[in-house]
Amino acid sequence: MSTFPHFGTAAIHVGQEPEQWDMNQVVPPISMSSTYKQDNPGEPKGHDYSRAGNPTRDVLQKNLAALEDAKHCQVFASGLAATSAIINLLKTGDHIVCSDDVYGGTQRYIRRVAVPNHGLEVDSVDLTDVQNLEKSIKPNTKMIWFESPSNPLLKVVDIAAVVQVAKKANPEIVVVVDNTFMSPYFQRPLSLGADVVVHSITKYINGHSDVVMGAVITDSDEFQQHLFFMQLG
Repeated sequence: MSTFPHFGTAAIHVGQEPEQWDMNQVVPPISMSSTYKQDNPGEPKGHDYSRAGNPTRDVLQKNLAALEDAKHCQVFASGLAATSAIINLLKTGDHIVCSDDVYGGTQRYIRRVAVPNHGLEVDSVDLTDVQNLEKSIKPNTKMIWFESPSNPLLKVVDIAAVVQVAKKANPEIVVVVDNTFMSPYFQRPLSLGADVVVHSITKYINGHSDVVMGAVITDSDEFQQHLFFMQLG
């Protein structure tokens, strides 16, 4: 979370403190190493293998978490990789309520991978009317997934209302909001009660079509550990 009062200040400072580097670099250095020396076996100095993290990723993750006013952020090689890491939290027989308008890659992953290969159940629902959600929640519903505004039809969902309905039905239901189209500058779903925020950094956060990356942001320590395990294996 950011201690800076303004979004712009947090965007250019959080995670980028020169004092964290040996040479006090004002611009964070790019870490190219895949492995890190340990003084003794099993005693890494913060990092041991770059799949699980490196100093450059630490900077980005701290910054993105601050922009969403959150505790944790994990970045992934793409938005869809971030999506799959979240859905891998679920088990065979679990049910997802998914908005009827979501990014095509998300929809294909759920319907063509998660459902047939992992035994998940999914219902596509127009969540612009929360009464549809009330009718769709089942005893095995474990996750609500939606975008607001959605891609591509720009459907706007009342995030707080969805959270209220979901948590009333079952406090353990995980509410996931894809915040790609709004970005944290305009909307912070965690402040509205969502459990998890996902971004395709490729789009508005990056802004100039030269990066493919995804991020998952949450206040949950338990969910953070799940994401870290997905990266480390």
